[in-house]
Amino acid sequence: MPDKTRRLQLPAPQGRALLTWEGKRPLRRVSVEPATLIETFQPDGSSRRRVTDLCADFPCADASAVLFQGDNKAVLARLLADGWRGRVKLVYIDPPFDTGNDFFRRVALRGRHSRRSLNGADGALGRQVQYADSWAADSYLQFMYERLILLRELLAENGSRRLHCGYRRMQYRRLLLEEVFGAPNYLNTISWRSQTARGAKVNAFYFPYSTQYIEIFARNRAAPTTWNPVRRRITLSESEAAASYMRDACGYFRTSDPGAYSFESLCRLHEQGRVYAPYGGEVVVDRTHRRVYASEGGNIAVKYYLKPLARGRYAVERAVDNLWDDIPGLGTTPGEDLGYPTQKTEALLRRIIAVATDPGDVVLDCFSGSGTTAAVAQQMGRRSIACDVNRIAVQTTAMRLYRAVPKPTVSVYRAGVIDAIRGPDAQADADVVIERRAGGGQATAHIIVRDYRSTELNVRLQAARRPPAHSPTGADGWRAAVDSIMIDTDYDGQVLNIALSDAPRRRRDLVSGAYELPISAEAATVAVRITDILGAETLVTSRI
Repeated sequence: MPDKTRRLQLPAPQGRALLTWEGKRPLRRVSVEPATLIETFQPDGSSRRRVTDLCADFPCADASAVLFQGDNKAVLARLLADGWRGRVKLVYIDPPFDTGNDFFRRVALRGRHSRRSLNGADGALGRQVQYADSWAADSYLQFMYERLILLRELLAENGSRRLHCGYRRMQYRRLLLEEVFGAPNYLNTISWRSQTARGAKVNAFYFPYSTQYIEIFARNRAAPTTWNPVRRRITLSESEAAASYMRDACGYFRTSDPGAYSFESLCRLHEQGRVYAPYGGEVVVDRTHRRVYASEGGNIAVKYYLKPLARGRYAVERAVDNLWDDIPGLGTTPGEDLGYPTQKTEALLRRIIAVATDPGDVVLDCFSGSGTTAAVAQQMGRRSIACDVNRIAVQTTAMRLYRAVPKPTVSVYRAGVIDAIRGPDAQADADVVIERRAGGGQATAHIIVRDYRSTELNVRLQAARRPPAHSPTGADGWRAAVDSIMIDTDYDGQVLNIALSDAPRRRRDLVSGAYELPISAEAATVAVRITDILGAETLVTSRI
């Protein structure tokens, strides 16, 4: 990948809706800065590539994931320069909402106290600021405007984009989208009930805010835009079915007006026992006058039966409209909670991705945050590109990808001029034993992590009146302070090619700390990277 900075030409927006703000500038050119590969993960650990070209690193035939740390404007420009114009099927972004607040990540020990600590009790060690959502004057609008223009260029002709919104600035963002994508390409606005009002919120002045919004625009509605309709399934008990549905010899049913059904269609439905006559009447088929009517008056209707399930339960399918009140927010799905601010649920992204993409398509999220989009895309057999300027967001997304089933091939890049992902931490120290062992015709690296100490962690522990994480009297020893351990058995000093990822999924689980991995017969450098619960990374290397 060339290191020389280039300039990328961009066409002007064509929409007729125009929003004006102080300092508005059209994005006609953008600098293209280098992206440096810093980390890879291969599920089988077999291929040890040294890739520097994104297009070569992200083959169309494989379900893969690419993750960037950097300003998303620089990342999007890099993608365009590398040939990704028109290749992204779905863009989903959950950008800052311009709330005027700072957003924090909860920090908690792992292990036996983790469940209580997530609720702010026993193992909690405070909070870390992840991003500030305060903007001077109209800088927020310019920020979003520039990124929407770049995202439009990356979308495929039959692709679409979803912009997640809160109630603040919602109308402004709608006008921005109409200007960039064109009003004819507006598809819909989803209202998502993300929470149920409770506690003090029920007394909010002029009703509580319990919904968020997803603005949907096509790249080119005439393409046509990919559309996979979905339906939701509701399960009812016997008593629930009896309370809400009628019943005949064939089971529980509801009725619906026949609408535009032809005479022939109504005759076929009647033969199947699916035409209903009210007031206890009979269905009359008048073939002379080509009519189907009820003997006792009233309007006939078509029956739709519930599907019987095991143990006296029934299922009914309903259409999904633009009010999504059947997908709970994170407050009612605590098992997914990573402690990262503004995290969205997997069920929400699963519906969004299912509707707008097919297996093998590329999904892009340039405000990755907790990594839900990339993780769900991988679960569904899609490829993903994700980025975030926040180092801990990149760590969180990478961990979710490394744990995903099936596991993707992941490449992590650093884009533009930003601080490097932290290497050895001057305030942290790890006691790691790395030895070569031979036997049975295969050399192995024997790795034991015996201790981990962090000055910053111990300050927090003391403030929380807990023993140091490395103390034998600690809840789970040093492991309570460690989120993950990554091992490269042939480290080249630049790219960490992860051969083993020990990143427990559940907060109450701990890293192992003891590993045996095959290595080459010749001397090799083994690298062990320890990431603690504060996001600090410590790298230990040994030539064996």
